[in-house]
Amino acid sequence: MRESANDIAIRVSNLGKCYQIYNAPRDRLKQFVVPRLQRLFGQPLKQYFREFWALKDVSFEIKKGETIGIIGRNGAGKSTLLQMICGTLNPTGGSILTNGRVAALLELGSGFNPEFTGRENVYMNASVLGLSNEEIDSRYDDIVAFADIGDFIDQPVKTYSSGMLVRLAFSVSAQVDPDILIVDEALGVGDMFFQAKCILRMKNIIKSGATVFFVSHDMAAIKSLCHRAIFVSEGRIIKDGNTNEVVDAYHSSSHRIDSDSLRTETIHQSFSVIDKSPQDQTKRDDLIDKEYEVDVTYMRFSKEQRYGDAKIQIESVKLLDETGKSLQEICLFQKVRLKVCLNFKEISSGEYNVGFLIRNLNGLELFGARTAELCPKIPYKHQGERGIVWFSFINYLAGGVYTVATAVSDRRKVNIIEYHDWINNACVFRSISPPDAVWGCFYNSMNEINVT
Repeated sequence: MRESANDIAIRVSNLGKCYQIYNAPRDRLKQFVVPRLQRLFGQPLKQYFREFWALKDVSFEIKKGETIGIIGRNGAGKSTLLQMICGTLNPTGGSILTNGRVAALLELGSGFNPEFTGRENVYMNASVLGLSNEEIDSRYDDIVAFADIGDFIDQPVKTYSSGMLVRLAFSVSAQVDPDILIVDEALGVGDMFFQAKCILRMKNIIKSGATVFFVSHDMAAIKSLCHRAIFVSEGRIIKDGNTNEVVDAYHSSSHRIDSDSLRTETIHQSFSVIDKSPQDQTKRDDLIDKEYEVDVTYMRFSKEQRYGDAKIQIESVKLLDETGKSLQEICLFQKVRLKVCLNFKEISSGEYNVGFLIRNLNGLELFGARTAELCPKIPYKHQGERGIVWFSFINYLAGGVYTVATAVSDRRKVNIIEYHDWINNACVFRSISPPDAVWGCFYNSMNEINVT
């Protein structure tokens, strides 16, 4: 059902932005002159450029009070979309409706005159956002205090660092009580203390009933702040909906396992391994063969929530107690063993890495571990072999439901992670804790408390 205009903060209909791309500067001149001559002589028109659609056929509605996260790779069209919503970029086609005062933090330093001082830019920006001089005067001290740039407030903005620019820009945007706040990745420039202060301020803005449009590559921040997310790729909306589901779709967009490669049958069979120490390896093989298993329910459940190149496949993930009993409910302070069964589907060389993440139901990542940091390098096995990785931890989580994500990846590359298999919800468990035993997410054992 279509919402009434009064309930809508932003409405985007069939929005598109097309750029003309020329192979050479002379083609731009040809495009300006030649078609005019062709029209004059009645000849068919020739085009000297190719079209690039940064956005095409984008439509969505955002209700008042919603917090929306926009995610996607660099070049997906996120910034183009925000610039058109803010009115700083004209669309090629489609329409945009905004209802209320819009405050935007887009490109670094956008809207600032580099020759003006910080004080002058505060008054200029706030007036552009619709505040009178009296309103700016009453809020000026709060803006300066939040920015916390000291005496630089009276210096030309061109002398500011990138972090100082972001501080001042966000301070102005956040203090004008916007109906719609748009933030485009700029907070990543600030230091961690200022980022934390901004997130807290954004949460207060959200509580006040404002609409927040937030672009970030920080998926934890997206999950923490946003009720809804939109995944944009190559100028089109790929998925729009629940934040956790959209983030999962974004993660899986690059590396998706072919569903035909997934195994759903139970496997209990021996296998041979070529090794320099055949006697020791045989004992180890027997142990793996005894412990290895594939959970049919797990495989069916995880099928739609995983991605990777499938060179190594995770075929079972289980939470066990110290006796080997499967756990679905875990008590506070209970020791837990996480068992991950691997199937080496293709031949590879080097070392691999296995890790896990525990998240709450909002998708917030609480803690995890990786073999890369905890143990020596683990070499790949031969094709067709299987292995088991065990993690152990004590449950300090507050009462509630949590999910476990597991992954196996190539360890050789430093800056690029190549996932063989990533499973977002490999298993789910409930943490049981006494009432008032835990404040926040974790139990914190106080060694000493002094009262004077």
